[in-house]
Amino acid sequence: MPLDDLVGVIGVLRQRIADHGPTLTVSETRTRVALIDPLLQVLGWDTADPSIVVPEYDVNNRKIDYALLGQNSIPAAIVEAKRLDSQLQPFLEQMISNARIVGVEIAGITDGDQWELYEVLRSDTSEVRQLLNLKISSSSSHLSALKLLLFWRPNLASGQIESSKMPVAAPPSMFDPVTPVSDSIDWVPLSKFVALKALNRPEFIRFPDGSERRLKAWYDLALQSIEWLWSKRLLTSDTISKFSTSHRHLFHTDAVHPSGRPFFNPKQVAGTPLFFEANLSSFEATKRAKALMFGCRQDLSRVHLGVQRK
Repeated sequence: MPLDDLVGVIGVLRQRIADHGPTLTVSETRTRVALIDPLLQVLGWDTADPSIVVPEYDVNNRKIDYALLGQNSIPAAIVEAKRLDSQLQPFLEQMISNARIVGVEIAGITDGDQWELYEVLRSDTSEVRQLLNLKISSSSSHLSALKLLLFWRPNLASGQIESSKMPVAAPPSMFDPVTPVSDSIDWVPLSKFVALKALNRPEFIRFPDGSERRLKAWYDLALQSIEWLWSKRLLTSDTISKFSTSHRHLFHTDAVHPSGRPFFNPKQVAGTPLFFEANLSSFEATKRAKALMFGCRQDLSRVHLGVQRK
């Protein structure tokens, strides 16, 4: 599998989520066809080949969405599928139970955008260990590709899970760091953060659920906050109006302010029907991020910004 193929498919899926997210959120079947099957296929799991993948795998009267087969047609891993924008946490216990019934050590769960992979059985303990937590709509395509190699068929089918194993060599510079380097990043609660322009622009944001996203500009503080809140259903179409004034929208379903003036710097919020006004100063971006979190009843002290240590 050329790595470029995987990167290309991820790019297509990111665009589908942006363009068709609302229609995919209503149906698990639509999500599987549009988002999950294409990614499994490029990773070597041909969902149309019953010698490789068994959809709706039946065990003890339970239906498991995907059984990924290894040697001798024995399941090497399972994957549970949910409709786009589903909260995965409530389904983890069911996924773990199904994995133990099937007798596999590796289990994944996904809504087509968020992909999580777990080690659920070990020979010496019942510990459950998370191997992957990735949201492809908010990560670069190359970074997503590198992480998703955990799902690559030669990895899972062999039973040797290697996060760094790559099918095609690629220059390291193609990939962003997966996580911040702990000894070079200072984490500051959003409640205590004060914007000082270029002196302390944060490079990462960590949300209350532990997920981290890279920030490439000041406006990303607000943009990523909107995306996260929407993905958690804390922000909905019914509540967006309370974050607008009579003259200006920070985000809206149309890239036009109440005055009729178009957004100066519109950005599509991935996975949502929203457009974001990215024309923000460092002070405004920080203020808006705080207002968003507070307005959606989130504790600002549980949102952290990663600032590069000087």
